[in-house]
Amino acid sequence: MPEGPDITLVRDSYTALSNGSLDGLLADDVVFHVPGHGPLAGRHQGRDEVLGYLARYLDQTGGGLNLEPEAVMAGDGHIAVLVRVTGERDGEALDERGVHIFRVQDGKILERWSFPQDSYVIDEFVT
Repeated sequence: MPEGPDITLVRDSYTALSNGSLDGLLADDVVFHVPGHGPLAGRHQGRDEVLGYLARYLDQTGGGLNLEPEAVMAGDGHIAVLVRVTGERDGEALDERGVHIFRVQDGKILERWSFPQDSYVIDEFVT
């Protein structure tokens, strides 16, 4: 069975993030909820603020971060993605898993919540 357009959009967002072309996939009033204690943690609201967060995230990780969707589940207006996060920076390797929950509306990402397996490991890697 082919996947629906919202799942395709979410899958495409991971490729778009690595290419720096996520802007067209985000709603104007998009919100990203980022857990943790590092400088990038918090609630990022609006397309410009989310794009700024993502630019800082990529910059602080040296562009060497890979987010690979391993499983996608959809239901009740939300899409959950089991994601593997790998990267290398300054001789340090990262290999973590987590879950991203998306809410999509009118063909755009409206909201994303991140739930890393270990937010301290992610905080340490991006600072």
